[in-house]
Amino acid sequence: MSSSRLSPLAAPAFRYFFIGQVVNRAGSSMAGVALAFAVLDIDDSASALGWVLAASSVPTVVFMLLGGAIADRLPRALVLRGCNLVQGVTQALTAGLVISGHAEIWHLVVLQAVAGTVFAVSYPAFLGMVPILLPVEERQAAFLLIGQATSALGILGPAVSGVLVATVGPGWALAVDAATYFVAAALLLLVRLPAGDRSQAKASVIGDFVAGWAFARQLGWVIPASCAALVFNALVSGAINVLGPVIADDTIGSEGWGLARSGQAVGVFVAAFFLAKVTVTAPMKVIMIAFVGWCVPMLVLGTHVTVWVLSASFVLAGAALSLLDLSWNLLVQEKVPEAMLSRIMAIDGFFSFVATPIGLVAVGPLAAAFGAGQVELACFATAVLVAAFALTRRTITDVRLTGAPPPQLASQDV
Repeated sequence: MSSSRLSPLAAPAFRYFFIGQVVNRAGSSMAGVALAFAVLDIDDSASALGWVLAASSVPTVVFMLLGGAIADRLPRALVLRGCNLVQGVTQALTAGLVISGHAEIWHLVVLQAVAGTVFAVSYPAFLGMVPILLPVEERQAAFLLIGQATSALGILGPAVSGVLVATVGPGWALAVDAATYFVAAALLLLVRLPAGDRSQAKASVIGDFVAGWAFARQLGWVIPASCAALVFNALVSGAINVLGPVIADDTIGSEGWGLARSGQAVGVFVAAFFLAKVTVTAPMKVIMIAFVGWCVPMLVLGTHVTVWVLSASFVLAGAALSLLDLSWNLLVQEKVPEAMLSRIMAIDGFFSFVATPIGLVAVGPLAAAFGAGQVELACFATAVLVAAFALTRRTITDVRLTGAPPPQLASQDV
C-alpha cells in the first residue's frame, strides 16, 4: 500500500511530533546567524567565534555514542521533551545575557557546551522517532516530508534572523529560538506512544552502548558506511565550507556564493516530490553514488566558477543529499530493531560529526601549498575513489531492502 506525500500527517502522534520539529527547526535555523553576530558584538575576532562554535561541537562528538544508548534506554518522546526543555533554558539564558549587555565570551562558551551535550542525546532520539510513530508504508513519505520542511526553513530562517539582528539585535533572535524549544516540548506532551520493549536492556548505559556497538558490527554494513561518511564529511566541510567562500570571494562574490549555496536547500525540497515515488532496493549502492553527487560543487569550484553553474551544482548536491538521507533512513528502519535504532543512528552521527574539524583544519595548509582550485579537484577525485572502493565491497553491494518488518532482538544482541 503506497502513501500520499502528506498522508503521514493523518496520524496524530506524528502530526504533533512533526509540527513540534518544524517549530524547533525554525528557531534553530535562525540561531546560527544570531549567535555569530552576538559573539562579534562582544569580541570582533574569528578566534572568539571559533571558541564558541567549538564549545558546542566538541561535546556533541564526545557524548554522541552514549547519547544513543540513553535514547534507546528511555522513551524517546520523553528524552526529546527533556532535551527541548534544557535547550530552551540554555538559549533563554544566552538571549537574556546578550539583550542585557552582560554577555561575555566565557558565558557563551559554557552555555554552548551545555547545548552541545544535550544535542548529543536529542539527535539520536529524534532519528529513532519515525519508525515508532508510523507503519512501514508511511515512513518514506514521512522522511521526505521532514527533509522538505528542514530545507525550506534552511532557506527562510537565516534571512529572517538577519532582519531581526539588524533591527532589534541578535539577543531577540536567540530569544525566539529559546521559545521554539518550549513550544516543541509542549507539543511532545501530545505524542502518546506505548513504551518500547526494554526488557533486555543492560544494567547500565555503558552496557547498552557496548551492546549497540556489538550489534553494529554484527550487521556488517554500519561501520563501513560510517567510515565512508567520515571521509565525505571531512571533504565537504573543508572543500565547500572553508575553501568555497575563499574561491567565491575572488570570482562571484559573497552575494553569488549565498545564492549558489541556497541551491542545495532548493535541491532537497524539489527532490522530495520525485523521491516519494521511488523504490530503493539497493540502498548502500545508492548512498555511495549520492555521496559523490553531494561533492559535485567541488568540481565546479576547482574549474570555472559562475553563479548559475555553481548554483546548479548545489541543486544537484541537495537532490543527492535528499536521496542519501532517504536511503539510509529506510535501510536502518528495516534492518535495525526498534530497541537499537538510536544507538545505530548515534554511531553514524558520531562518525559524521567527528570528521568536521578534520576537514576544517587540514584544508587551509593544503590550499596554501597547492592552490585552492587544485585542492577542490583533489577532494572530488578522493570522493569518487572512496565511493568506487566502497562499491567493490560485498558488505556494501549485497545489502537489499525487501519491505520486511524490522527483526526482533535475540538475547545475544543485547
